[in-house]
Amino acid sequence: MNPISILQTFLGPGMFRHTINISILAIICWIALKQFPEYSFLGYPLWISLIIVATIIIWRAGDFFEPAAEFIQERRQLPESVKAAVIDAIASSFPEFCVAVIAVIMLGRAEVGISSIVGSALYNVLVIPAAAGLIAKTPMTINREVVWRDNMYYFGVVLLLLAALVFPQFSVDVENPEPNTQYWGIMVAVVLLCAYFVYVLMLHHSFKKYKEQHAHDETMLETVVESKEEEYEDEGVKITTEKQAWFWIIGMMLVMGGASHILVEASLHLGELAGIDAVIMGFVVIAAGTSVPDTVLSVISAQEGNYDAAISNVFGSNIFDICVCLSIPILIAMAMGGGPTPIVLPQVELIWSLIGATLLAFYFFRSGYTLSKPESVILGGVYILIVVLSFTF
Repeated sequence: MNPISILQTFLGPGMFRHTINISILAIICWIALKQFPEYSFLGYPLWISLIIVATIIIWRAGDFFEPAAEFIQERRQLPESVKAAVIDAIASSFPEFCVAVIAVIMLGRAEVGISSIVGSALYNVLVIPAAAGLIAKTPMTINREVVWRDNMYYFGVVLLLLAALVFPQFSVDVENPEPNTQYWGIMVAVVLLCAYFVYVLMLHHSFKKYKEQHAHDETMLETVVESKEEEYEDEGVKITTEKQAWFWIIGMMLVMGGASHILVEASLHLGELAGIDAVIMGFVVIAAGTSVPDTVLSVISAQEGNYDAAISNVFGSNIFDICVCLSIPILIAMAMGGGPTPIVLPQVELIWSLIGATLLAFYFFRSGYTLSKPESVILGGVYILIVVLSFTF
């Protein structure tokens, strides 16, 4: 296949033409800015175009690793909630991880990574259930275990993040600390990683319980996998072995990582041009762009009636974002000799908005363990309100 055919297959017939047109617009604006730097207004279509292209790439990459994740789930006989909370969450959260690494290592502004992850978590807990609830054919009935295990554990992780940002004892001592600055070192990283390890242990317990309850279904596995292979081949993704499935997942994660870099750079340049703080750009624009894979996965699950997967992916992804995507970049920075990572985040109200949104989502999920369409509309409306208010922080 030539590069054009590969690009057409990746983007899809509909999005290929639009993506090419938007890319051409970005190139024209970039050339014009190089020739006429005084026309700074050309930066708006340039950076907005790049944000749109990067978001499309992240979205399509998410579409391509979904069949691979399903293949592994069938081979390993994973329950939908565990597959969504681990495989989907890790793969779809890779853009957030890349953003955090870029913010800490390349930009030296960890607060941008924190704000994007907080914004992504807010988007996930409000917009994704809202979108899934509106797409679902019936009110979404959610497993009791998903609500109490994933939602409540995620709420505890958010409180842990708040503690790390507010209380000085969670930071480390450094010489000549800057005022109003927190310093995250190995202590914060280890605590967050341990929190994720405990979550994985909980999921493993659920997996063992599921295996015991569905041991009689093992004889049906081969037939199910064969039908899935035919479906993947029809979609242009032929997966016959677990090795190929992991190849697709890792490949799409790398594609999302490159697109995330473009998204961060374009968003920060757009914010600088418009006079918007980088933290707010991370909270709104970067967060929404990196959350596209999570949205796609949950909406697909809702369409298929897998409501547990649609919601479990939300909380599993958020837990991974906070515990892993914030801790690993800190450890990388320390390994590179950078010392503790400084955090300057005066917009702590962003964390409180996330706590409030999490409690609201829990209230709706807890009420009969269903999510109706009116409740979905409320969740979406709350997200819009918080985004508008964030520009006043």
